[in-house]
Amino acid sequence: MIGMGFLVKSSPNLIAGYNTMSEDKKKHVDIEGLSTFMRNSFIIIGLSIIAGYYVFKWIGYTAIANSMILIATVIGVIIMLIHAQRFDHNKKNTKKTRLIYFILGLVIVLVIGLITYGYMPSKAKIINDHITFTGMYGFTMLVSEIDTIELSDAIPTIKMRTNGFSSGVVNKGFFNLDTLGKTRLLIHSDNAPFLIISKSNSDKIIINYKDKAKTEQVFEEIKTLISR
Repeated sequence: MIGMGFLVKSSPNLIAGYNTMSEDKKKHVDIEGLSTFMRNSFIIIGLSIIAGYYVFKWIGYTAIANSMILIATVIGVIIMLIHAQRFDHNKKNTKKTRLIYFILGLVIVLVIGLITYGYMPSKAKIINDHITFTGMYGFTMLVSEIDTIELSDAIPTIKMRTNGFSSGVVNKGFFNLDTLGKTRLLIHSDNAPFLIISKSNSDKIIINYKDKAKTEQVFEEIKTLISR
């Protein structure tokens, strides 16, 4: 990010929007001021990512620390694009400008909302013969579908995300795991134990929580159900 700042300063034609302008419109852009502003903005975003990670890690907000790259980049770039408009002295389309600001604001809300939703713990709800895990990439399954369950101190290495949410230690959705292949994950922490559910159709589900006792509680509840 910091390197990108120095790059746009030395090569202003790399700036999106400016490089597609006609030569006549480029004359009405303060490119010296714009390139300097963007260089400084990229440097600030880069430093914010580094500082934010260590600060939030230090005060105990690990989830936010692990998401600093996404949070700082999205918010920083949007703010940068809004303030960069002052260097463009071409005649503005007021309605178009308002629409751009609305879309940028909507993007910020959606990104923050998505991250927040992704970090929300999945709750286990057991009703009769149905087990439901709520939240992002939650699902419902029948007790009769379960072949075996176990608690493990470790899981195979996650090789690739195929369809899911991944930020820091939080992994939800479908992932390709070493030795297991496609596996559904609802992992909230890298702390053991991990609840591994094997279904009768060979599908694997791995779940854990930040609180070790919570993972063990869900394991005992499901174990009791399938042993009836």
